[in-house]
Amino acid sequence: MKVIYHCYGRAHSSVVASSLHLGKLPMEGKVRAELIMALPEFDLAQAEDWGEPYFMGRDEAANEVYILGLNSLAPVCVKAILSLAGQLGQADQILLINTLPEIGLVTRVGGFISKKLGWPRIGKPLAAQGIIHALPRLRKLVRTVKKEIIRKVQDGEEKDYHHYRW
Repeated sequence: MKVIYHCYGRAHSSVVASSLHLGKLPMEGKVRAELIMALPEFDLAQAEDWGEPYFMGRDEAANEVYILGLNSLAPVCVKAILSLAGQLGQADQILLINTLPEIGLVTRVGGFISKKLGWPRIGKPLAAQGIIHALPRLRKLVRTVKKEIIRKVQDGEEKDYHHYRW
């Protein structure tokens, strides 16, 4: 299975969700901003990286975990990815998860300041603070994804709700 966490720019919420999924961040307890900012891909991706999946690692069940930035074109890109995967007979092997609904304004503003305005010294710590506030929601999302993967393997059948979460 290929698990793809996507967000606007592949720099913040998808990085944190994939890091939670892979055990690089704890699923319980407090996390300091420094730990978030120390994640290798946090606040790193640029606009030219959008649309290109980045491999983050394999989880405990050997599922491949990726991050992906889709800019404001997420609905059409997701439709294209799933349509192509379906044509290739691989739709049941892809799980796309939108992480943007789980974050708040602080992370978005921090990302804008860092990436669009080019002021990472201000934006990156602000985005990390926003992520800390969003961690309960991101953790819940990752738990849900892992449960869906297990359910999918046990059921052995293709269901659309397993492919994409808005």
